[in-house]
Amino acid sequence: MFKRFRLGGRVLKTSLAVGLTIYILQSIGIERVSLAAIVAVVTVQRTFYRSIQQSLAKLGSVLLGAVVGTVFGMVMGPTPLAYALVVYIVIISCLRLRWQDSIAVTAVTAIGVIASQAQSLTIYSLQQIFSALLGGIVALSINFLFTPNHKNEVVEHVLHVDESIRDIMLLVAGEILHPSEFSETFYEQVEHIQSEIIVGLEMSKLFREEQRFNLSEETLADRYREIFRIFESQIDRLQEMHKLAKRMVTEVPQAVPVAKLLRILVRVQKKQLQGKMKHYEMLDRAIANLETSFVKMDLPVTRDEFISRSSLVHLFRETKKYYSRIRKMPYL
Repeated sequence: MFKRFRLGGRVLKTSLAVGLTIYILQSIGIERVSLAAIVAVVTVQRTFYRSIQQSLAKLGSVLLGAVVGTVFGMVMGPTPLAYALVVYIVIISCLRLRWQDSIAVTAVTAIGVIASQAQSLTIYSLQQIFSALLGGIVALSINFLFTPNHKNEVVEHVLHVDESIRDIMLLVAGEILHPSEFSETFYEQVEHIQSEIIVGLEMSKLFREEQRFNLSEETLADRYREIFRIFESQIDRLQEMHKLAKRMVTEVPQAVPVAKLLRILVRVQKKQLQGKMKHYEMLDRAIANLETSFVKMDLPVTRDEFISRSSLVHLFRETKKYYSRIRKMPYL
């Protein structure tokens, strides 16, 4: 069966760029438009910054191919040796210039100039350069006018991942209170969150590229990237808490305040992201009192009690690490 897919904005922008480029070229009497279409296709990228990079690279390739093709076409004509030498020169030149990704476009341009058999290869080459330049300008303009708002996309993704992580926190809190009752989907949820964090980091990277042209928001993308990095470490903490909770074979009195603390941190994390969590003194005192209560615990009588209390102590330490990372989390 065929999978359903969404038609993305980049597909529509690329189609529009190619169609508009060809329309303009044909309107002014230029019929050979394949090279301009290729430049338009590769110019439309996910960010305007990448579009500029691609357009400049491909225009340089077209210029190099046109020059090489014109020289060999005028000297040797459309002979097999001319084609062979042109391809050889193009590949060597692109490798020297570190234009490995542009070898195909450069070679196609050079071969096209020789194969055109135009009366004036120089004029034909200039037309091709102009066509490629127009294709790049049209694609850049469309990409600039219809650039997606990556900032909103990143913020929405941060909130989505945060909500998923807070669900895991509540799940672990329940496991602390009820030994031997564990979620069968815990690791599936964790894997989903980890994959979403990777997506978020890529979104942050795209947004960072956009900010090369926006000096007033220079640090926003870095801030969002740091949030996702902290999410990565928090997931590690929660996995360790889950493992420790599974080792608790008997109930421990101090498990109740530890679970309560973790549930409080669910709200604290949300407020920290919103920039509303300013005063931590009360929570710091509660954590200090809870730490004192662990010191005053009675010595375990059975082996099961020893394992459960030891696991809870380590789980509490992981909770404190989680809390310290929350305090370092930037707000949106």
